[in-house]
Order: sequence, then structure tokens, then C-alpha cells
Amino acid sequence: MRRIVVTGIGAISPIGTSAQSSFDSLLQGKHGIQPIEHFDPVQFACKTTFAAQVSSQLDANTLAPFKYMDDSARTKLLKKLDRHQMFAMIAAAEAISEAGLDNLTDEQLRHRIGVNIATGVGGLNSLEVCAAKAANGKKQSPFGNLMFLPNLAAGYVASHWNFGGPNNAHCTACAASAHSIIDGCNAIKSGEAEIIVAGGAEASVTPVGIATFNAQNALSTRNTDLTAASRPFTIDRDGFVMGEGAACLVLEEYDHAITRGAKIYCEIVGFGRTSDGYTGQALSAPHPHGSGAQRAMQNALNMANLHTQDVQYINAHSTSTAADSIEVLAIKKTFAEHAAQLAVSGTKSQTGHLLGAAAAIEAVFTVLALKHQMLPFTLNLTTSNVDPDCLGVDLIMQSARQAEVNVALSNSFGFGGTNAAIAFKALD
Repeated sequence: MRRIVVTGIGAISPIGTSAQSSFDSLLQGKHGIQPIEHFDPVQFACKTTFAAQVSSQLDANTLAPFKYMDDSARTKLLKKLDRHQMFAMIAAAEAISEAGLDNLTDEQLRHRIGVNIATGVGGLNSLEVCAAKAANGKKQSPFGNLMFLPNLAAGYVASHWNFGGPNNAHCTACAASAHSIIDGCNAIKSGEAEIIVAGGAEASVTPVGIATFNAQNALSTRNTDLTAASRPFTIDRDGFVMGEGAACLVLEEYDHAITRGAKIYCEIVGFGRTSDGYTGQALSAPHPHGSGAQRAMQNALNMANLHTQDVQYINAHSTSTAADSIEVLAIKKTFAEHAAQLAVSGTKSQTGHLLGAAAAIEAVFTVLALKHQMLPFTLNLTTSNVDPDCLGVDLIMQSARQAEVNVALSNSFGFGGTNAAIAFKALD
């Protein structure tokens, strides 16, 4: 069995322009929730006027890979990229550099490196621009469809670094980048590739993005209390906060990583993918008994040959919606008596919900929790406001926790009843 290790990570998020800076902000309790900057939500009848956004002060010219391009090439490329594609390039550049793959001269190895960058909706803002032009009879840009197609973020990453392995993009809602990571692992296990750059990118803070989720009553409307808007596991949670950004992990076959002297963060030892498959279920809601989530976690444990007591931490999907209590129920069913000792936190309380990139950023946080032996906490959660239906696990509240962690799970669940769980383990 070919083992899979993580040899590079990268991220750009509402709380940092790198993986480590985002994790540092997480431990410090910082959040990235601000009034919406790119459009006036009131003009589009949006009830929610805020989101977790990558800072408007971001200058892509100062970040890799763009800072290494000559002025003309950089300007031309940035004009062609949707916001989510730009995020994907930045996150991938960090992960690829960390893994020591940014200046490869081995052409044969380049052909054994693949890319799998997921997204929930692709270039939504660019699609809205194209639709508005069409509605007004205006001429389209020849790059218009390249800016909204869901697979083009992966295409740009593969093209920029000349990676010739499998090139894919998952579009499975909020579990999408977990599926990208899992399929990356499978490509390596099967021998199709030695290395996969896997992750997700999203930039859906747009009029359609906010308005349609508002129409479902899925978003928080705490317009006057932004710090407290994303509040997983609380009794008074009122919806998720839209987030944006990207994250990538470099997945690599263990012996290959050892041979080339790569830095290794941890090992991916198991994963599970399931469908709720529940007749009569609203496709925007999980199985009411959490059975799909439970089976995903159990499958991950089974693949890794882990006992329930081997796991110390779960980065929960926990969106700050009614589904939080169903996830806790699934955890308790999976881990039985060990659930009470199992540390659980919801990092969307600080980053917002990055939709198709959520699983990737949370996987990065899980990897860094193992590296630093530090567990992030759930912002806005206290013993006085916790939902009784979310009790029964060790919810981390009010401050980050130093703890001995050998195995951690990252959970991701999406619209359509799609579920994924990934088990990460410190390297022996």
C-alpha cells in the first residue's frame, strides 16, 4: 500500500495571506468578517450585508507567483483571472514552494505531478458579469467563459508550473475540496501520480451568491453584530457567514518524499465518502440522524485501522446552522463513549464558510494543529450559550488549547447529501 504524506501547504483566507498566518490568527481568535466591500447588498435586496472577505488591501502583485513575473506578463494574467482563480494560484504557490517543487528541472517528475483544485460554484462574479452583458446586448470578452468554468483554477495551476499529471476539479458543494484531496490520494495510491496539488478556491461574495443563500434563510443576518455572526454550536445561531479564499495541500507518496528529502507534515491515513441518500430529504439539509456523516467518519477510521480512542481532535464542518447538532449527533454515534473526551472545534466561526474551499482550509488547519500540537477554538461559544443538542463532545471554547494530538479528523458535508471525512496522523 502506497502511503500518502503532506509535504506542503498554502492558503489565503479572510484571516491571513498564508497558511501559517491564517492559523496564527485562528489561535488568537481573530475573525475576517466585514461589511461587504465589492457591491452594495441593499441594492440587490440582500438581507445580509456582511461576509468574511480577503482584505481589500490585498495586493496580488506582492504575492507569489505573481511577484516573480515581469510586469507585462503579470498584468495580462491578472486581467484574465477570476478572483477565485487568483486565490488558487496564491495558495498553490505557497504549497508548491514549501514542498520544494517550484523550480523543478526533472521533466519526468513534472509529468507525475497532478492538480485537483475544487470549487463550489467557480467564477460566480465573472458569470454574473457575462450574464449582464448578454442581457444588455454587449460584446463578451474572449476570456469570459475561462473565468467562470469550474476546472480552470486547476488548469491555471497546472499550466503555470508545467505539471503534466492528472488535472481535475471537483464541484461537490461544501465537500468539494475534501473530495479533491481524497481523489488526489487515490491517484497516488493507484500509481497514477507521485504528487498531487489538491485543494479548493472560492469567491462567491457576489450579489447572486449572497441573495440566493439569503433566499434559503441560510445566512446569518446579524448585520449589527459582525463579530458574533458566525457562532457554531450555540443555541442562538442563525446561519452561516459567506467566506472566500483558497487552500492547497501537496500530497505525496511517502517513499518518494523520503527519497527526495522533502519536509513532511503528517500522513493521510484514511478517508470516507458517502451520500445521505435519504428519500424526501431537502437537498440543502443533512440526513436528520446524521447517518451519512457517521458512515463517512467510520469509513475513514476503518481505512486507517484506527480505534475510536485513537482520535484526539475533529475539525468539524459546523457551519453555524441547524446542521451543527446533527454533526454532533453523528460524532457521538461514531465515537460512542470516547466522544466525551474528543476535542471538537468549528473554525468557520473565524473564517466564515468558504464553500468549495472550506474543506481545504480546514484540512490545512488540521495539519497545523498536528504540527504545533495546538487546537483552535470555536469563537463565540461559551458554556452559557451552547446548544444542549451539541453537548456530549469536548467542545473547545474561548481559547486555543495545547494538547497532545496524534490523530485528527476533518469533516466536510455539502448540499446534495454529500459527506467526507479525512484522517490525518502525525508521522511515526
